[in-house]
Amino acid sequence: MSDASLELRRLSDKLFDGQITAEELSRLETLCLASPELRRQFIALSHLNASLQHQGTSAEIPSTVLRSQYSSSVADRRPTSTLISGISVAIAALSLSLLIMFQLSPRQSDSSTFAAITTTPGSHWLSASIPTWNDSRIGAGHVQLADGIARFAFDNGATVEIEGPAELEILDSMHCRLVRGKLVATITPESQGFRVDTPDAVLIDQGTSFGVNVSDEGLSSMQVFEGLVDVEHLQSGTRLSVKQSETATISADGVAKFADVNEAFLATDSAPPAPRPQVQVTTATGGGKDQWIIRDDELRYGPGDLLMIKLAKEGFSGFDRKIYLQFDLTAIDLTQVSEATFDITAAPTGIGYASRMPDATFAVYVLTDDQLDDWQPEMLTWENAPANVDAGNQLAAEAARLVGQFTIPRGQKQGTFRIDSNDLAETIRSDTDGRVTIVLVPQTREAISGALVHGFAGSLHPTLPPPTLRLILND
Repeated sequence: MSDASLELRRLSDKLFDGQITAEELSRLETLCLASPELRRQFIALSHLNASLQHQGTSAEIPSTVLRSQYSSSVADRRPTSTLISGISVAIAALSLSLLIMFQLSPRQSDSSTFAAITTTPGSHWLSASIPTWNDSRIGAGHVQLADGIARFAFDNGATVEIEGPAELEILDSMHCRLVRGKLVATITPESQGFRVDTPDAVLIDQGTSFGVNVSDEGLSSMQVFEGLVDVEHLQSGTRLSVKQSETATISADGVAKFADVNEAFLATDSAPPAPRPQVQVTTATGGGKDQWIIRDDELRYGPGDLLMIKLAKEGFSGFDRKIYLQFDLTAIDLTQVSEATFDITAAPTGIGYASRMPDATFAVYVLTDDQLDDWQPEMLTWENAPANVDAGNQLAAEAARLVGQFTIPRGQKQGTFRIDSNDLAETIRSDTDGRVTIVLVPQTREAISGALVHGFAGSLHPTLPPPTLRLILND
């Protein structure tokens, strides 16, 4: 982000908070008039602020909470109703004038975006680092689609469609990587040479339409509907061209081409490999449990079905929060665990403003001392929580193992986030009492007051899944 953009955001925040001076307001106007891009940014911030203000007026927060959230010095500086009215007029007037200028001035292309996204009705995203609403402009990013179809229309004429469940990385305007799921690419002469990476090969489209499917095991199959696709196998270096109606199968061992789908099917084992045993356990299963802690328990409030987490601004550490989860695995032979994934589903808390919080990273720990598993949700506090330390972004290193991290993009309040690591599986295998405690610890500190408090569905949530462990066992 440029220095001008940072200054624009700082001055906009002061304007929305009612703390801007006449000199600063003049500077904000100068920045907006000097750059079409800065005008676009200010208008977007104004619209977002107005929407959040509207939502905020419908939320009931106890007055005692508000008094605790802000110091007396801040309260003394709250704008009067007259000032708020004046600020609102200033925002409206400046936004309107800039909007008119924006509509009349020529649009400049943003080099960071190169495609637009649309989805079919009922599509559901697990996670995304780029905007996912229909017709939004996007650049490089990573998405996980749970269900439905998402279409990416590139400015160069290429189109890519994925159908859920699928995971895709968009690397640039001529390059993407299919991690898993199904993808159909249609390429125009202007976008010839568009690349789609799979786990074991690179597919280079020579002005065609083709489909590719990457299984959860990383095996790929592709079919050319029209034209020609060049396939480059990563490990062997083998290169071949696949023509219309032909298919190919790709694995770590190599790539094979077939005349049609039927030949490919007959050349492979018709019976799929038997699935390995899988077990799914949640904090609502058996003796599972979940709870969140806050440094100052008098400041505890919020939805009872959500687990909340935050690393508060310096000087407001009483609002620091961490999340504790426990999974009852006593019925499972943990020595047979070969793979493990941890899923947790974010949900809006209604507390704080997403526009005031940057991308937020959360560390996931597993307690390694089985003697610390004997905790009770109703008795858990900041002082007695196992392996907790005073720092809001740490745990006791001698009693916990870091097994992964995930990041929630700025502005995103929903979606499922996953940890899938060897460290997680190894730690579970070494557990001796069948109770596994996972702790979520925030890593991104709130920089300005009033930022979003992130929340996740707990065992009491009526519709969203609780925190979940999925274990794959050896045969």
